[in-house]
Amino acid sequence: MKFTFKTVEPTGRLNFDPPYHHVKFRKIQVGSIDNSFPHKIRLMVMKKDLMEDGNPNCKWKWITLRKESKSLQEAKDFLNNNVEGILKKYSFPEK
Repeated sequence: MKFTFKTVEPTGRLNFDPPYHHVKFRKIQVGSIDNSFPHKIRLMVMKKDLMEDGNPNCKWKWITLRKESKSLQEAKDFLNNNVEGILKKYSFPEK
């Protein structure tokens, strides 16, 4: 098992926005990586308790990992090198 990644480049007349870097697991988007330094990793994880953050309408929440990478490739490598530990601690939303 490993994460896959997709970079979305903005298009059109207003294409001055930075690209977005999506993190996917089993073909479902489960997070993102910041485009600018330091590259932070954010993941969507399932809540253990529905009222954990005071929002009963959503079954998942955003978390930010402590790891700050110097490059986008370093962030991708970190995720794939630690996929087993992440999966033991967190579960991701399914379709």
